[in-house]
Amino acid sequence: MNLKIEYLSIDDLKVYEKNARKHAEEDIDVIKNSIKQFGFNDPIGIWGKNNIIVEGHGRFLAAKELKLKNIPVVRLDHLTDDERRSYALIHNRSAELSEWDFDLLGEEITDLKDITDFNELGFDFDLCNIFSEEKEIPEKLDPSLRYNTFDNIEKGYYESNNYYGIPEIKKSDVVSDKMVRFCDWKEIPENERKNYIAHFYYDDYKFIQAWKHPDKYIDRLKEFKAVVAPNFSLYTDFPRVLQILSCYKRNWVAKYWSEKNINVIPQVVWGDKESFNYCFLGIPKKSVVSVSTLGILQDNDWNGKNNNLFLEGYNEMLQRLEPTAVLFYGSLPKNIKLKGNIIRIPTYYELKFKKER
Repeated sequence: MNLKIEYLSIDDLKVYEKNARKHAEEDIDVIKNSIKQFGFNDPIGIWGKNNIIVEGHGRFLAAKELKLKNIPVVRLDHLTDDERRSYALIHNRSAELSEWDFDLLGEEITDLKDITDFNELGFDFDLCNIFSEEKEIPEKLDPSLRYNTFDNIEKGYYESNNYYGIPEIKKSDVVSDKMVRFCDWKEIPENERKNYIAHFYYDDYKFIQAWKHPDKYIDRLKEFKAVVAPNFSLYTDFPRVLQILSCYKRNWVAKYWSEKNINVIPQVVWGDKESFNYCFLGIPKKSVVSVSTLGILQDNDWNGKNNNLFLEGYNEMLQRLEPTAVLFYGSLPKNIKLKGNIIRIPTYYELKFKKER
C-alpha cells in the first residue's frame, strides 16, 4: 500500500481526545524551530472522515502556533479503530526506547554547529564537552581521584552523619501554592518568577542535568522564590542500591544549590517499607517539605484496599520529620484523610485542562 501526502487546512484536523502523549511548551518550541529551519517535512498521520490525528499532535500544536494554514498529512484509513489507537501508543513509545550513540552524536554536532543552532532544536550544545574523552580535571583534585569519572567527583563529597553518606540539607520556610515545572520556566514572565516555586515532578531523564551539571541552571533557578529538590525516583522494582543513589543525588544537588544561595525545599519520596531506612536521611526536622502523588495513586500497592504504601510512607514521614508544612503536588487520596499542614498544589495538567476549558 502506498501512502499519499495531502495538504489539508489545519482547521480540518481533529485532536484525539484521549491522546496520552503530552507536550511541554519547551517541546513545542523545538518543533517550531525545526519547522522554521527545515520546513514541515514530517506529515501528520490522520484517520477517518473526521481527520482524527493518530500521530503528530506536537507538530499540529507547533503548526497552530506558527499560524500555518495548510499542512501535510497522510491518511491511515487502512487501520481499524482499535489498530489506530494501538498504533498511536506504540509510535510514541518506540521513540522513548531509542538511545543515542553519544560519540557519533558529538561528532555530528561538532561538524554542524556552525550552520545549525542546536540549542534551539532541543540539544544542549554545552554538553558536547562530555563527549570528549579528554575531559578536563581540576588541578586541585586529589591526585588519587584525577582519573575517576564518577559524576561530580571534582566538586567533592559532603560530610554526613548517616551510614550511607547521604548529605544533610537545610531547612526551608518557604510556603506557596504557586509552583511550576522547571522545564516550563518560559511560561512564567520573568518579573513574576520570584512568586513561584520551581519543581521537578516529571520524568527523571528530563532533569538528569540537575545531577550531571548542577551549575548549568543556577542563574535561572535564582529567579524563582525557591526550588524543590529534584525528585529522583524510588521505584519499588529498582535494585536497592539505585534507590539509595536516588536519595543521595537528590540531597547532594539540594545541598550544592543551597550553597549557591538558592532556597531549596526538601523533597520527600519513598518506596516500600524497606526504603524507610534511607529515604528520610539527611532531610531536616521541622521544615517545609514537598511530596507528590503524581502517577502512583492508580497503583493498588500504593493506594489499594489491602496495601497503601503511600499512606504508610506519609505517616512515617510525619513521625520522623515533623514537617511544618507539606507542599502536596498531585491528587489527594480519596479513601483516606491525611494529617499535617497540607498545602495542595494543582498539577501542570490540572492547570492546563482548566485553561483549555
